[in-house]
Amino acid sequence: MKNISILASLLVALAFISCKNDKKTEKNELQEPVKKEETVTKKDVQTDKPDNTNVKEFLWDNIPESTLDISAYPYITPPKGMIVDKDGSESFEFDKLEFFDGNTFFVLDGRVERMQIKMEGDKEWQQYLFDKSVSEYLKSIGANLIFEGQIPSELTQKWGDSPNAIYKHMHEFYGADVVNHPVSFYVLKTADKKIAFQVSSNSKTISVVENKAFVQTIQKVTAEDILKEITDKGIATLHINFDTGKSRIKANSYEVISEISKMMKSNPELKISIEGHTDNVGDASSNLKLSKNRAQAVLMAIVEEGINETRLKSEGFGQTKPLDDNTTEEGKAQNRRVELRKI
Repeated sequence: MKNISILASLLVALAFISCKNDKKTEKNELQEPVKKEETVTKKDVQTDKPDNTNVKEFLWDNIPESTLDISAYPYITPPKGMIVDKDGSESFEFDKLEFFDGNTFFVLDGRVERMQIKMEGDKEWQQYLFDKSVSEYLKSIGANLIFEGQIPSELTQKWGDSPNAIYKHMHEFYGADVVNHPVSFYVLKTADKKIAFQVSSNSKTISVVENKAFVQTIQKVTAEDILKEITDKGIATLHINFDTGKSRIKANSYEVISEISKMMKSNPELKISIEGHTDNVGDASSNLKLSKNRAQAVLMAIVEEGINETRLKSEGFGQTKPLDDNTTEEGKAQNRRVELRKI
């Protein structure tokens, strides 16, 4: 009986230990997935962060030089059956476009063409034909595809702190909607040129930039320059800025007024006629009145600089004496002028 009692006690003890181990195992099984899930989540968060240590700057030195015939600017035309839509296209002698190579953004300055493409005869848009034709052609002249696809949204979101700011950046640097649609970027290097292309079949656009160095064309007008022009030609032509449709001189033109006054002070015997001219925008009689008022405004500004009014007179001729073609913006800008004539 005593042996049976001892055996029974051992069995109970073993059962208790077994039960305890089962609970421990069960507890571990419940904890293990939680621990695993926390590890995965942490790993995912680390992966989502941009690894700036691996970012490589775009270098033109890494682009092979093309020796193929690339034709003339803008180096590409629409595929057959497609044409450039003049209404949606723009040309710039000097502007900028931005590009993405999968790692970094870079900007290229120079001559820019933003072409909006459409089908001839307003036929249905042939997206695959456009994509295939453009990509094959660019490859045939030695252009290199540096990125194709949609720019990651986490990168475009850095362009601004609001949707309007983001789209403002996009419209300034891109010819297509690269926020919502895929885009292809190509670069082309020759012995003397660096050229880049933005291509989007979704936006139906091709944008081209031919890199060139910026050349400052604005020159300071000095008293010596004005006097030399009056002495050599009898007349000096100045482009003084006024508020649109008004005779109020803009602040950035008072430096020119000061140079006129300096010239007059250095040449006390000189007398001049100040003559205003306009382009042909608006009514002819209104332009005549505007030109007279602007000439008088310049006269009064010179008097305020200490020049005796008896040495000055003013006149306006409106749009009657254009220097250039009024059908272009450049021509109109040349015609809006003030002339100083020796009297």
